[in-house]
Amino acid sequence: MTKEEFMQKAWAAARKASSMSGLPAVVTVAQAALESNFGQSRLSRESNNYFGLKAHGARTSVAMRTKECDCAGEHSTRARFAVYDSMEDCFEDRDRVIGECSAYAKARECAGDVQSFVLEMAKHWATDPHYSEKLLTLVEQISDTEGK
Repeated sequence: MTKEEFMQKAWAAARKASSMSGLPAVVTVAQAALESNFGQSRLSRESNNYFGLKAHGARTSVAMRTKECDCAGEHSTRARFAVYDSMEDCFEDRDRVIGECSAYAKARECAGDVQSFVLEMAKHWATDPHYSEKLLTLVEQISDTEGK
């Protein structure tokens, strides 16, 4: 999938998920682009997982290497990631996680303010200490591509 194809499909899936969740579609698209390298990551290509969503319960999963950051720095580890039937299913599940998990309560409260939403959501989404900065940069860059 080309970057342009990814963007078209991501915008469609994000709009659909956002219409149900009320979360900002632009953040969903930017986050999917960041996490999946615009649909080029192995996890997105093989498992339709565009956000690095971990598998829980009986959900179908795949084990892959991932990078995590902690006080000792960046390290590689294996994790079980959720497998989805489609991009749409993945985007809906991402919004469900943010909508239901208590850790994202503050993010939900400021869903109308993209910057505040990103800053609150990023506190719990990723271990990368620069995640919110990277995501906000992408939000700014892709805002101009909406609907194109």
